[in-house]
Amino acid sequence: MKHYYKVFGNKPVGIVVEMGLGSCLSEWIPMVNQLKNHYGVLLYERAGINKSEQSINERTPINIASELHDLLDEVNHMEQLIFVAHSQGGLYAQQFCRLYPEMVKGLVLLDPLSAKDNKFKECLSDKEYKRSGVDKSSNFKIMRTMANLKMGFLAKKLLKNAPPFYYYKDYSQEEINDILGSCDKVIHADTALAEYQTAHVERIVSPLSSKENFPNIPLVLVTHSSELAIQENMQFGNNTREFAEKIEEMWQNIMKEYLTFSERSYWIQAQKSTHYIHLTEPKLVLEALIKISEL
Repeated sequence: MKHYYKVFGNKPVGIVVEMGLGSCLSEWIPMVNQLKNHYGVLLYERAGINKSEQSINERTPINIASELHDLLDEVNHMEQLIFVAHSQGGLYAQQFCRLYPEMVKGLVLLDPLSAKDNKFKECLSDKEYKRSGVDKSSNFKIMRTMANLKMGFLAKKLLKNAPPFYYYKDYSQEEINDILGSCDKVIHADTALAEYQTAHVERIVSPLSSKENFPNIPLVLVTHSSELAIQENMQFGNNTREFAEKIEEMWQNIMKEYLTFSERSYWIQAQKSTHYIHLTEPKLVLEALIKISEL
């Protein structure tokens, strides 16, 4: 099984980016271009995602972290690495920290998925849960169906007005084609769905729900703007402000539990961003990397 990856910068890799659910390498190139003059950066696509070969292993955090460890054997890298992890990637990065603590210098989490994400389903009624926008599996079920029916062109039309394009408009044509190209790939949709579903199986993710066995490393948590997230929930979910505020409070509280994982933790809240912080406020990623060296 071979990963598709690129190394940016002229230095040994010091930063590894663990991307969000279904994200393609090209999504992150604008952000990484701001880092490459100071750091060596590894961007890679997890097994089964876009251009990477499919793995025979179940899409558990342990398997994904182990596969990344194997990939790093192919890359010239520093003895210790800083992980920048977004959304679902946060789960895999923290798993890597637990498995290989000697290799980790620090962890930057951007709106990370939590091992306690099932709290939403436990605390909300079925009707509220469907309205909340929390469940991401339906999008990949639709994408998989379209890809199976050779109707990826319809998914591409939808994606042009969805993240990441909704938040960033200056991708090159090559980057646009790469991101949209994932819509045609059944394996890509299957893998993203498998990652999401597996990340919500309690017996698999419960060891990642607390600080037990987590190394005391510098950890910077960057979360989205609450006000902007509330507005998006009201706009796209057609929800009341009261309900949107309820979802937002739960989301922030779950993410902030990461701050208890390390005594050397620090929280930054974005002022101009919702979930795609690396696209809308890249300076916060730079700020977080500087903070890692201070903690």
